[in-house]
Amino acid sequence: MASQELPNDASGPPIDPLDESGCYTLHHELTLKQVFTNREVALIERLQAFCRRGNTEVTRDVFNALAQGFRGLGSIATALDSYPSLHDRVKLGGIVRSGETLMRNLLEAGEHGLEWTLPTKALLSRTFGIAKVNFWTSLRYAFERANDERAVDLLTSVREAIEEAVYTRLAEELYASFVTSSTMDPQVKRLAIIQIMELWEGRVGFATYRFCPLLRSAWVARCRAPRVFGTLMGASEIASLLFQDCDARFVEWFADAEMSEFRVQAFEEFIFDLATEDLEKVRQQMAAEGSDVVGPDEVARYLGFEKGTLRPLIEDPKALYSSFRTRRVKAQYRTSLRMPGPKRTAESYVLEGLLLSGEEHYLEGQDVEGGDINGRDSEEGA
Repeated sequence: MASQELPNDASGPPIDPLDESGCYTLHHELTLKQVFTNREVALIERLQAFCRRGNTEVTRDVFNALAQGFRGLGSIATALDSYPSLHDRVKLGGIVRSGETLMRNLLEAGEHGLEWTLPTKALLSRTFGIAKVNFWTSLRYAFERANDERAVDLLTSVREAIEEAVYTRLAEELYASFVTSSTMDPQVKRLAIIQIMELWEGRVGFATYRFCPLLRSAWVARCRAPRVFGTLMGASEIASLLFQDCDARFVEWFADAEMSEFRVQAFEEFIFDLATEDLEKVRQQMAAEGSDVVGPDEVARYLGFEKGTLRPLIEDPKALYSSFRTRRVKAQYRTSLRMPGPKRTAESYVLEGLLLSGEEHYLEGQDVEGGDINGRDSEEGA
């Protein structure tokens, strides 16, 4: 990574597509801040200092992971920069493309047509997000066998970077679920498209601690809070979420006495990481056996899982991403077959409220007290 700033022509050297040599110079110099967020740059500088202080197998692994990551992520970032802004108005072959036409196409595409609707810049942005997760994961592998204090401290920071990268991908997936939903309110879909376009446009510097921090706090807490089941009333899990610094407004959103049964069930799926149908089986078995309290082993037995299957913690943030996708697919299945149970994920209910509230500070991470995130209660959608 070069330390110099980019030249004014951020797209790199000019390309002559008619050059008879068939040789083209594609890449330009990049600074770290053109590939990573400010927080990530600070961590990378610590990793660089770690590599300079010794020549061990661990430092060599870290060095190689950094080199490969810089090369790969830098190439994707360069490609991202070479395409026009999603908001630019471009005419080609009599067809005009702009931010407005992209929004219209996304509204019309539906879930199965999304990939063919997205401009290349958006597709590269999605790829960059996954590549970022893989980059930090490679560094985690490099540190996991080290045992000195500096390495352990850096491993903790790398794991936090993985979380942030996964949460960014999760935010993208959540917004995309709104965009592709056939039952979501059109107004909400338009608001979601605006947000996801900003994510795609500014992917390199995107960070969920500044973008939709309310949901991010819930995801962080869910990875930290133990799954204890207990009475299956959720009291201990709610307390655990609050204790783990989850934004209280996320829990309050589901604590309203007038909250619909679907929303309550969606929240239960979030905190217990089990489908509503499975939770109902457990409750029925508890009643049959006269049990007031259950633990993970009893729940596993009731559901026919092997002992130890239901781990108390979601230790890998990628497992939380998988949990969201599983809950979303089940919700879509219930919607299509008109089956009982939640038709949305807990995150979806909250995000809809945030979008409809018009309170932008909930999405942008400004430190603002009070406010109301209650939105319309649409039971079917993402």
